[in-house]
Amino acid sequence: MGFREPSTITLTFEAGDEYNGLEVRMRSMSIADWLQASGLDGGDGDNAAATIKRFYTHLVSWNLEDADGQPIPVAEAPNRDSRLIRRLNNAWMEALTGVHKADPLPETSPSGETSPAPAIPMAPLSESQAS
Repeated sequence: MGFREPSTITLTFEAGDEYNGLEVRMRSMSIADWLQASGLDGGDGDNAAATIKRFYTHLVSWNLEDADGQPIPVAEAPNRDSRLIRRLNNAWMEALTGVHKADPLPETSPSGETSPAPAIPMAPLSESQAS
């Protein structure tokens, strides 16, 4: 049995963030689509309208509720606050390109400390070696 690549990304927000507690599942994006959307394929990249449309088509689920505690279906995403949607889109882009802010390194991470391996001694090149 082979490994299946993950098809969704779960976005969460860290403690203290105004969206802490919100969980959003997004479909992943192919490298070709990401390059096109970002303009790194040599094109112009997505404009704001295309970016938001792409977000809506990749939105799978969320645990967003209205003021009465009723679930808000993802089909209602275009009717939500634009600040929320832009924030979710930005979190999705961060997750596609690297580690999302709510996915911190474990406490045991050396946080960029110097390697415990000894340095490799280097001798300067003579003028004849440098040429």
